[in-house]
Amino acid sequence: MGRALSLVSRRFSNLSQEYKFQSIAVMGLARVVPLAAILKRLPERNRRIRHLFLSSTGQTAPDSLCVPKELNYDETWGAFSELMQLVAPTIITCHIVLHTARMVNLVPVSCPNLQSLTLDGPFPTLPHVYQAAYLPSLRSLTFSSFTDYPICLFDGIATQAPRLQKLAFYPSQACRNLANDLSLALGTPSSASLPTSESCECAVPVCTPALPDTLKDITVQPGTCVDPSLRNAYCLRSVQGLMKRKLLYMQKQEKRRRVHCIPPGPQISVSNSFTTWLGRP
Repeated sequence: MGRALSLVSRRFSNLSQEYKFQSIAVMGLARVVPLAAILKRLPERNRRIRHLFLSSTGQTAPDSLCVPKELNYDETWGAFSELMQLVAPTIITCHIVLHTARMVNLVPVSCPNLQSLTLDGPFPTLPHVYQAAYLPSLRSLTFSSFTDYPICLFDGIATQAPRLQKLAFYPSQACRNLANDLSLALGTPSSASLPTSESCECAVPVCTPALPDTLKDITVQPGTCVDPSLRNAYCLRSVQGLMKRKLLYMQKQEKRRRVHCIPPGPQISVSNSFTTWLGRP
C-alpha cells in the first residue's frame, strides 16, 4: 500500500512540474539572476510561465527608487533580457517595474502569446539597436511613471503590436507634447492645429494615423496630483492644465470616441502595482 501511494505521489509530482511556475513575482533585481539560472536548468516543457511581475525594488521597501549597488546597468538589463528570453514562448501577462531606463520601448524579445503588458518607469533616452520585438497577440499596453518618451514611440507600437486594442498612459507628471503627438498618431486634429482668428479660413490639416486601427480604448492621465509645497508647483499645474485641455479637446474631436482623459491621481507605487497584478482577470 505504501509503495503504491509513493508511486502515485511521484506521478502527481512529475505531472505538476509542467505547471509549477505558471505565475512568478520577482521583487528586487538581485533575484532575477538566480531565477534565470533556475529556469535555464529546467526542460522547456517545465518553463510554462504565463504571468510575470518583476520589480526593481524588494518587498521590504516597495516604494523605494534605489537599485542594488552590486548590480550595474548592463548586468541588470542583461539579466532581465535573459529572463524575458526564457519566458517569451508562453508569457501571457507581464508587468515590469524598472526605476532605471529601459533599453527598448517595450520588451527586448518577441512574445507570440503576450496579451497584456504594463511598463512602469522611464523610457530609454536612446533606444538600443535591437531587432524590434514582435507582439502579434498584444491587446492591452500600459505605460506609467514616466516623464518623457521617445519620438518613435507611436510608430513602434504600430509596428510591434498591430492588433492592440487598449492603450493607457499614466505619466508621473504632465508631458508637454504627449497630447499633440497622440493626436497626430490617431489622425485627429489637436487644439494646437486649430486655425487662429487671423487664418480662420485655413483648413485644419489631416494626418495619416500611425497607431493600429484595432485600437478601441485610449486612456490618458495628465500626470499625478501636484504637491502644492513644491517650489515649481505653479509651473507643474500650468503644464498639467494645458495637457488636460488638449486631451479634453481631442476626446471631443476623435470620431470613434476612443480617447478618455481621466483626472490626476496619486503617484503609482510598487505595492499598488503588485496588488493590481494579483487582481488581474
